[in-house]
This record gives sequence, structure tokens and C-alpha cells, in this order.
Amino acid sequence: ACGIALWVGNVVKDPLGLFYANPELLTSEGINVKMGHEVTSIDWANKKLKGKELSTGKEFEDSYDKIILATGSTPIKPPIPGLAQEGTKYGLKEGIFFSKLYQQAQDIIEELKKPNIKRVMVIGAGYIGIELIEAFKNHGKEVILMEANPRVMANYFDKEITDEAEKRIREAGIDCRVGETVKEFVGANRLEKVVTDKGEYQVDMAIMCVGFRPNDSLYKDYLATLGNGAVKVDTTMKSETDDNVYAIGDCATVWSNASQAQDYIALATNAVRMGIVAANNVLGKKVEYCGTQGSN
Repeated sequence: ACGIALWVGNVVKDPLGLFYANPELLTSEGINVKMGHEVTSIDWANKKLKGKELSTGKEFEDSYDKIILATGSTPIKPPIPGLAQEGTKYGLKEGIFFSKLYQQAQDIIEELKKPNIKRVMVIGAGYIGIELIEAFKNHGKEVILMEANPRVMANYFDKEITDEAEKRIREAGIDCRVGETVKEFVGANRLEKVVTDKGEYQVDMAIMCVGFRPNDSLYKDYLATLGNGAVKVDTTMKSETDDNVYAIGDCATVWSNASQAQDYIALATNAVRMGIVAANNVLGKKVEYCGTQGSN
């Protein structure tokens, strides 16, 4: 998700450059890569797992000595009237998008090419939302930034910094609305209007950027987690529950240097470091995570 705004805003021309690796590179390093395979269950006591090949439905079994969970996260889909729509690709009303996957970025870019897309609303003023408003402005669109909190990036920075950020956002010609909550998405077959607790906005397109939730279906009944489903790990990325289980990236906690506690801070910078730390520890070389400030 962290590089999508660069692609949408034409800063990155080749989207393949957004990936840290590819199956061919990993295979050349001697790694057994199984694309298109889904793990469906894990027998933690016997260190075995079951899964299926998605293209054929063929089931398989495997075993492990140590396992690293990197199941990632899914965009939060709040229960706002009019948001959900059956039969669409991601279960959203036509004209509303998530910004998480490569495929979703492709959909956003194609939508922006349509001549009738003139006014775009970005819902959520976290890191991704802030990056996207710049990308949409670069496309010549009229942009509205909608945030329920009283400040942009309120979860990351103090008021002194966010006040300056809001000032610059407005100076760039973006309609920045803080302390305003979306109540309904209106439109029979496609988004036409967004209703908030303070007004109504005619828009042609909206992007949901209200956060992510860990993909916890494989481990939620076994591992200790935060309330949102993130695996509780120590500074070596080992789970608090099982010494043979590690977790990294958006499905795991990370040590916050600011709060001096485990926290959920889903950033690519953290994920890369967490992967390096976990790999070293699985191989018997103790390395501890240095912690994060939560900035991006």
C-alpha cells in the first residue's frame, strides 16, 4: 500500500519497481516458492499445516520446524450505510475503492482516466490518505480530504506538526475537512453523493483509507494478540505464545520507542526490518528489533 500513491501520481512509471522481490528472484536464491497456494489451517501442537492450490483446488499438507507468519492486513470496511454492494469486485459500491493491493491501484488508475471523474473524496487522513490527495491533485482532480479526527495524521504527530500539514494541504487547493464523520454513501448503482454529520458532497469517486486490520483467521484461536488481531511478539519477533512461531509486518505488533510498549504500527519500513530480525533469529543468530518512532 505504501507505494500505491507514487504509482497513481505518476511518480513511479513501472509498478514492478514497487515490489521488493519477485518469484523468479526468490527461486534463484534457492527458496521453494509456491504462488497461488493458500494455507487453510495449522496444527500448532504437531507443527503441521494444510492448504490448497487455488487454481485446481488440490489440497496439500506440509510441516515446519519454525514458522513466520506474514499474513498482512485487510482494509477496514466500516458499517456505513451505502458502502457495501454485492456483486462488485471488493464488495464496495461502484465508484468507491480501497487502496491496498496492486490490483486496487490498477483499478484506481483506470477510473481516473474516465472523463467524468472530476471530484474525488479521500476518506481518512492517515499516511496513505495524505499521499493519495497529492496524487489526485497531480491528475488535475478536485480533491476533498475527509477526516473524523479533529486533526490530520492525529495518531502520528503532535498538533504543532499537523497544524502546519493542514495549512499546506489547504494552500495546495485541497478541501480539507477535519472533525467530520461520513454517515452514508448515496447512489443507486454507483456513488453519487457522500453524506456526513455536517453536510453533503457530490463526488464522482471515493477512496476508503481508514486503516487496516490484521489477517488473523489462521491464528486467532491460538496466539496471544492485541484487540485488533495483531500477534503479540517480543523484540526478536517471536510470539508470546509459542517459541516456534514468529510474526512480522501488518499481522504483528512492534516495539514503540515513543510509548515504550508493543503497539500496532503497520508501516512498510517496520515490516522490512521485522522480516530481517525474524529471519536471523530463526537461523539461531539473536537480533533484536530497535523499535520504531511511528513516523513515515
